[in-house]
Amino acid sequence: MRLLLRPGVPPHAVRNGSLPVAVAGSVGVVVAGSAAQLVNHAFDLGIGALDSAEDGGAFGLVGDLAALSAATAAWSVLICIRPVRPTAVVLPPLLTFVALDKILRLHDHVPHYLFLYVPLLAVVFVCLVDLVRSMPGTPARLVTAGLVLLAASFGLHVLGERVLLELGLEHVGWARQVKAVVKHGCEVQGWFLVAIGLGSGLLRSRRAASSGGERSPG
Repeated sequence: MRLLLRPGVPPHAVRNGSLPVAVAGSVGVVVAGSAAQLVNHAFDLGIGALDSAEDGGAFGLVGDLAALSAATAAWSVLICIRPVRPTAVVLPPLLTFVALDKILRLHDHVPHYLFLYVPLLAVVFVCLVDLVRSMPGTPARLVTAGLVLLAASFGLHVLGERVLLELGLEHVGWARQVKAVVKHGCEVQGWFLVAIGLGSGLLRSRRAASSGGERSPG
């Protein structure tokens, strides 16, 4: 069943091309942040704002904003879309916690935090997959692409050091920088795509509900 707009929510117009602009803009931000970190390392500039190690620097702040935007989009879906799916109720508080944890780095103070966080992230993944099934094509593809990138980032977080060790690159600066850039870039772009996908799906539902109301006899 397609998600329908809750009665009483006013329609918003969306200009053609706004979605590609949003996606291209997010990609541009991620590419610029990644390039800045590599340049900072290559020329030994020592600029802390360009170093996203441990989610720090300006690019780390962008990642925080991307995660917050995904949580905000999830809350918007819960508030505006009817009927309410159970996963739409579960997702916003979980994404809010994930975003706050990313900003405050709460997991740094939790021993063996992966044992607690993996189930939580799995629930987030399941909720997003369920929502994707009710979304129109392009927004669904954006959220799916975001999930793939987030999964890749998490995989690098868990296995990246092991891969470098196996390749004998654990002490090679460039290898560690590339791993960090790819990991962080996938995470930031993943959150951006989830936010854009949920937001665009919501706006399309609002436009569809508005068009349906206009065609209905008064």
